[in-house]
Amino acid sequence: MTELLAILALALLAAGYWHIRRQSEFAYHWLRQYCRRQDLQLLTLYRYRYRWRQGRLLAQFKFEFSHDGLQRDEGDLWLHGLRVVDVSLPVLREP
Repeated sequence: MTELLAILALALLAAGYWHIRRQSEFAYHWLRQYCRRQDLQLLTLYRYRYRWRQGRLLAQFKFEFSHDGLQRDEGDLWLHGLRVVDVSLPVLREP
């Protein structure tokens, strides 16, 4: 019985890790296309935190981008599973 619980716990950990990696790759590809459409340069992307909102577990990603090649700005991407909930960008400064 103990071996069965250990195998189940290991399978749950592997599934959780696989979901996190899949979500991170989705966020990267989605943001790369989004920045290309907005004429921005995507610099970095990282998972910031998880948060419960309106009964859903949302993953917040922070990303840095440049609109002129010199300045760095930071935006937020919110995901629910593999669905984009919100993207927020700061007001861009003119050089």
